[in-house]
Amino acid sequence: MDIKLDFLQELGNIGASHATTALSQLLQDAELKLTVPKARMLSFSEAASFIGSREEIVVCIYMRMIESIKGDMAFILPLDCAVSLANHLTGKQGEHLSEIGESAILEVGNIMLSSYVTALSLLSDTKIKPTVPGIVIDMNGAIWESILASAGIVENVTILDTTFNTEALELSGHLIFIPDNEVFESLYKRVSSGWNLEDIK
Repeated sequence: MDIKLDFLQELGNIGASHATTALSQLLQDAELKLTVPKARMLSFSEAASFIGSREEIVVCIYMRMIESIKGDMAFILPLDCAVSLANHLTGKQGEHLSEIGESAILEVGNIMLSSYVTALSLLSDTKIKPTVPGIVIDMNGAIWESILASAGIVENVTILDTTFNTEALELSGHLIFIPDNEVFESLYKRVSSGWNLEDIK
């Protein structure tokens, strides 16, 4: 398990590295630091509870991976963090997520998810086809029971804690990776057989 977590942690770091440049440009902040302090591998029910209470309102940007590598990915932010980030991006202040703010958050989520897909593609030496990302604002429990539950029966859910640090903001969210069971084992076996992660940074 520790080796698998090391693999996921490094994969998260690679994805974060790929996302930093694009997010720095979007946020207009050259000092942006995007880190993945911890990777976790939990059961589906444990993962849902870890993100927060069932009643907590969150913002979820999600996409599916189809064809050669299949699975679901999502980026989840507490609503208050999403509002703060949207205000920073749009230059407007408000207590609610406006339509413009929602579009801005969708773009941030798209960058995050696309960067992680790129890291997976490089690691597996496989072209990955993701769907167009979507966004939903709802209770945490509802999101896990509807959108993420469509991933089907899986043994493990990967959660990558994600932290944004800029001069004006300090926000935290979670990147969720729900691969088909066979996909994860295939990737893990390839890495454990001697693939050098340093080669794809």
